[in-house]
Amino acid sequence: MKIGIVASEAVPYAKTGGLADVAGTLFKVFGKTGNETYLFMPFYKTIKNVENISQAGEILVKIGSQTVKGNILTSKTDYGTAVFIEQGYYFGRDELYGTKEGDYPDNGERFGFFDLAVVEAIKKLNLDLDIIHANDWQTGLIPLFIKDRGIKIGTLFTIHNLGYQGNFEQGLLDLLHIDRKYFTIDGLEFYGDVSFLKSGIVFSDYISTVSPSYAKEIMTPEYGMGMDGILRARKNKLVGILNGIDYEAWNPEKDDLIYAKYSVNNISGKEENKRKLSEELNFETAGKPLFGMVSRLAGQKGVDILTEALEEFLKEDVKVVILGTGEKDLEEKLVSLQNKFPNKIKSLIKFDNALAHKIYAASDFFIMPSKYEPCGLGQLIALKYGSVPVVRATGGLKDTIDNYNDYTHCGNGFSFEEYSSEELLKTLKRAKEIYGDRKTYDMLRQIGMMCDFSWSQSALKYLELFNKIKSEI
Repeated sequence: MKIGIVASEAVPYAKTGGLADVAGTLFKVFGKTGNETYLFMPFYKTIKNVENISQAGEILVKIGSQTVKGNILTSKTDYGTAVFIEQGYYFGRDELYGTKEGDYPDNGERFGFFDLAVVEAIKKLNLDLDIIHANDWQTGLIPLFIKDRGIKIGTLFTIHNLGYQGNFEQGLLDLLHIDRKYFTIDGLEFYGDVSFLKSGIVFSDYISTVSPSYAKEIMTPEYGMGMDGILRARKNKLVGILNGIDYEAWNPEKDDLIYAKYSVNNISGKEENKRKLSEELNFETAGKPLFGMVSRLAGQKGVDILTEALEEFLKEDVKVVILGTGEKDLEEKLVSLQNKFPNKIKSLIKFDNALAHKIYAASDFFIMPSKYEPCGLGQLIALKYGSVPVVRATGGLKDTIDNYNDYTHCGNGFSFEEYSSEELLKTLKRAKEIYGDRKTYDMLRQIGMMCDFSWSQSALKYLELFNKIKSEI
């Protein structure tokens, strides 16, 4: 098939989060499986050293009373063509979406231009695409523009996190020359605003999320973020496809960022990683269970119930190391816990990719008590690195982590249902008890390391869905 993937970020070109990993990896996997694949994204100021890049044409996009010019840049890769939309005013900025003070106030205009420009670029390059796979709110207007122009291309819109919706004042309609007939409760109107995300949900042929459980959860008021009604109305076109993981980037057998390489067949290097991390952090962990966490420090990630649970859990004979940045009050609580229990917890308030790899490799357990989690990659990485996950059973965490059963000895981690510090504490204590039973713990760790969450299975499901969409348009 001829597939166009559209995203606001993708590795290796630009990244702020998991969306970039998914978009960049799918581009690679679809291309490797014999499809003609194109990746569309903005050409940000931060993108450097793109190989084989060349100008492939100009586009003119009407924004309000102005005609805005953009350039189409293309780069041939081993698995497809990356197509960049270059426009200095919109994308020649220091950051992708905003500064520390907040989002750029014209993000609606910026990504509205991008969505229009992608449609123009497809026409300009004479790409006879079968499918456009649009990702997250920044691309949500593309299915509308495809439908409005009567273009015969199938569309899939993937929701990576329903909490980010791209809602803007309705003046954007006139700025982007969108017919007001679409500004209805059944269209892209959302509490008086224009919603890019809702546009993607309403006007795409199919909608997907990044795990089967999250697809069900977002149709409920609790997790629907105000969109549950429109999602229920389109439930027959909504599917959940679990994200995969790139085992080229995350594999303790090949990882040059960790202290010692190891595998499921030769686990000895894991203890070496634990010992070396202890030395680097001046934090003695020998003989104690080490619980690690690498995360954005936010309420969504369960850091609020974790700080409460740690007040009690750190009285146990355990060690905890947490790496991340995020909400100021949660950062302060973690620093306060370190001050209170200096020999029990290290709170590392920073972003450090190399240290993240080392924590995965050194930890005996990995904590992810998320309030909601569309998919989650941390638990998948932890499994591969032999760090047994302790998670809340929600979204992708529910789909990938089976709670260990004491009677059947089945499972690959520990999970709890109720979102509370009490349930988290109980689960952390259970994990610590299992650690004391080395035979059971070693078996649990081995099961996790043998799990396969590679992208090959997920990509096949996407391709099956693409074929279905193609057959229905």
